[in-house]
Order: sequence, then structure tokens, then C-alpha cells
Amino acid sequence: MISKFDDHFNKLIKSVNSNNKFILGLSGGIDSMALLHLIKNFIDDTRNLSIKCTPLIIDHNLRDESERESKEVKKISQNLGFDTQIKKITLSKPNGNIQNWARKQRRNILFQKCLELSANLILGHHFDDQAETLFMRITRGSALDGLSGMSEITSWNGIFIIRPLLSYKKEQIKNYVRNKKICYFEDSSNINDKFERVKTRFYLDYIKQNIWPNITKDLNYFSNLNSNLLKKTDYFFNIWYNKNIIIHEGGAIRVDYANLRNIFEKSLLFAIRIVGKIIQTVGGNEHAPKRKKTSHLISFLFSKKFKKKSLGNVSISISQGYVFFIRENRNLNFGLKIEQNKYYIFDGRFLVKSSLRGKLVKCKNRESVVIDNKNPFYKYGILINNTIPHLETLEGKTINPHLSIINQNSKFNTARNKGFSLYLLNRILV
Repeated sequence: MISKFDDHFNKLIKSVNSNNKFILGLSGGIDSMALLHLIKNFIDDTRNLSIKCTPLIIDHNLRDESERESKEVKKISQNLGFDTQIKKITLSKPNGNIQNWARKQRRNILFQKCLELSANLILGHHFDDQAETLFMRITRGSALDGLSGMSEITSWNGIFIIRPLLSYKKEQIKNYVRNKKICYFEDSSNINDKFERVKTRFYLDYIKQNIWPNITKDLNYFSNLNSNLLKKTDYFFNIWYNKNIIIHEGGAIRVDYANLRNIFEKSLLFAIRIVGKIIQTVGGNEHAPKRKKTSHLISFLFSKKFKKKSLGNVSISISQGYVFFIRENRNLNFGLKIEQNKYYIFDGRFLVKSSLRGKLVKCKNRESVVIDNKNPFYKYGILINNTIPHLETLEGKTINPHLSIINQNSKFNTARNKGFSLYLLNRILV
């Protein structure tokens, strides 16, 4: 497995054309510990390629033993020669959907560290994880992008996310760990069937043993087919986007009504994809809305009865031949504390960076971000301002943000930071 991994990992990191600085998401479980040792072997075997890998352990603080395990994992990693860090989550845990909350906290911390170090991210997802993810998305009614599953290399605002184990089956990883006598820690939540992924894992095992032996392989194959379909249509999608969509830096979007209807009449699936990506961007959602909900919205949008609709924290309305998508003034995390020159995510929409300390507050003036009467979003100026955070410094001064847009596949340039800046995360372009 080692030589095969070395060749594959070498191709992956060369294809991203980066500075060879990486953050490794290290959970201490069997997959990430296997990956830690494989990367160690790669570094030792590939002396002509200098890479720096920093393992980052996230202590979710959800189990009594998590702190002890984190320290033991750090010790193992450091003994291998890695500069390893632990980040403990101190926020109060929610009453429900704890795993989803923990995953979001982990993701935000990993991305923040990557941005701080100008590094890319390595994760330990494998072949069986892909099948589980796809099965869950199918049962949830995900749209086309969700049915593509995970890729070996993806990009998030200039950060490359690399999954070098995605072609390896769980059994291969277990055999490697067993043969190399690698220490790992088993999270008790991995066998708790009240969690969706654990239920899915048990259900897939049952199907594999009793009904469909090749379900894992076939789900991965389906994911690849769907990814190839989307890649072939992305060129035309981007052309249509440039002609028909306008984005305001404050997080609102306008779409040509007639041309969106034309897409709807030709292909409901691709209309769902477009509208889903728009709602994902404006609402700050991790994923687009479920296919069924978006389909109902679009059908209603082009009916004679349509007046106004809400989905995914986004208000949808029609005005003067355009469809407007505006973030609703609710579920906004004002009060977030900001340190100097660190990165934060606000509302899932904005990447935040400030040269001053303080906290994010709601706009005190009706229109501190001016949208003049020649702007296509003029009518919605107050609504947009109500959802844009401002910075209240430690001295009590309120600072308006500098607004700009960054696409998820573009490299984030820290030199663009101007005092207090909000970068809208455009998830539409592919």
C-alpha cells in the first residue's frame, strides 16, 4: 500500500501546484492515523520533494476522554516528527444534531488554520465514506451537485482539499494499520445508531450482505458518472451565469426571469441546480436546498399565483422582469468576537478579516453600505444592510465593512484586506 500511496499522493499534490504546505485533519481514528503514517513514509521516501505537513487535532469537548485522547494523539504525531497542534472547541454544544454542529465547527477551524498558514487541507475520507455520503444524499433528495459526492481534489476559496485515501477501501486501511501495528482511538459515537451516518453504515452493510453485494462500488461509480456529466455542462453553465446573474457584494442576487424560465422549460434538473446554488450563496448554507423543495419553489415561481416565497433563509421575489434573492433578517450570528488578522466565517456567507479587534454588530444606520438609485439592488438596500455585519471596536467605534466577492475556485489574496473586510463566498461559479 505504501508505494502505491506514494505515487498517488505525489500526483495529487503536484496537480494542485501549491507551496507544499498542508494541514492534516487528525482525529485519532483509524483512517486519519493511517494517513498520518502514510504521509510520514512519503516524506521519508521522497527526499527530492519538500513538503510541510501540520497535523491539527480538533477536541470537540463532547466526551470525557476527548482531552486525554487528543494529547495522546498529539504525542504519537510529534514522535513521528510532526509539529502538531490541538484546538479545543469551547462553545456551548446545541441540544440537537450534535454531529452536524461538531462537523461545522471542525470544518471552520481547519479552514481558518489553512488561511492563516496559506496551506492546503488533507482529509482521510475513503472509498466507503464516499458510498455512505452518497447514500445519505440520495435519501435526503440532494440535487445534482450533491449526487457527485466527494472528489480527490476540491477547492474552497483558494484552499485545495485533498483526499488521498478516496480510492482505498476501509478493509485496505484496516489491513495496513494492523500490519504496521498503528495505534488509533475509537470514538464511541461511531457505534451509536442514533446518528445518521452510523445508521447509514449499518444499513449499507446489511444491503451488501443480503441484497446488493456491489452497492459500495456501484454508488462510487454513479458518483463518478454524475461528476463527469456536470463537468461537461459547466462550460455552458458559466456562460449563462455571466449573461443572466448579477451579485451584490452584500449578499443579494438578481437573475433574468425570462432566461431562467427558459432553462426551467428545457431542464428542470438544471434549473434546480442554478436556483439551489443561488440560495446556497445568499442564505449562507453549506448545501443547496433539497431537490424536492427547490422544484416546488421553481414551479411556483413560474406560476401566475407567485408573489413572494422563502427558502433556506432567502426571500425570493419578482420585480421588473428579474428574480431577486435577498437574505432574510433572521438567524444571524451577530456578536461574534473578532481578533486582529484572523479569519472568520459570518453566517456562512462572508469570509471576515479585520486589522482591528472587536465584535460583529448589526447595522445601526439604515444604509451605512450605500446602494444608490442606479444600482439594480436599490429597492432592497435597507434589507441588504440589515444582514451585513459591522465591526464595533473595543473603543466602541463602529466601522463599515469593505465588501467584495470571491469565487470558491479562486485564490484568496490576503493583500486585498482593507481594515475590516467582508468577502462574499460565491458558490455559484464552478
